[in-house]
Amino acid sequence: MKFKITIAIFALLIICSTNLWAQRYSHSISANPIGLVFGIFNATYEQQTAPINSFTVFGNYWSVLDWSAYGFGGSYRWYPHLFEDGKKPLEGFSVGPRADIGFWSWTGFGSYSGYGGTSIAIGGEAAYKWVFGGFVVEPIIVLEINVSKVVGYTNYNAFAGGCNLGYAW
Repeated sequence: MKFKITIAIFALLIICSTNLWAQRYSHSISANPIGLVFGIFNATYEQQTAPINSFTVFGNYWSVLDWSAYGFGGSYRWYPHLFEDGKKPLEGFSVGPRADIGFWSWTGFGSYSGYGGTSIAIGGEAAYKWVFGGFVVEPIIVLEINVSKVVGYTNYNAFAGGCNLGYAW
């Protein structure tokens, strides 16, 4: 009798979990904890806009060397069916253009009142999102070109990567 009850509970859990894992998600919110190691924090909201598209908006904070900045931006993502993995947006591989703006200021020693400014970057991103019962894991690669100049800041890096963690619904 215990064996039958155990099997029944196990079967119920499997059925419930497959329904949970098979959900379609149209929103997600995430952050990149890896960036914290490098003095960078970001939070991203994504919403599906069409069967294979979504848009994102994100906020950033940087504290790099003797500089700090805050900014925001957005991207438009396509979820092409490059991989036959059965994923539906907001899951799976995505690629698209992005742009962001940052407001930089010098926080180091000395009075360099002319240092700082606004950076505007445009480029693209590629990501792959897994959703496990609402929990999001999303490795991402970003390539951008800074189209404006921040006076005194010479460490601009056009390439970035990370792994966003968050929640989808």
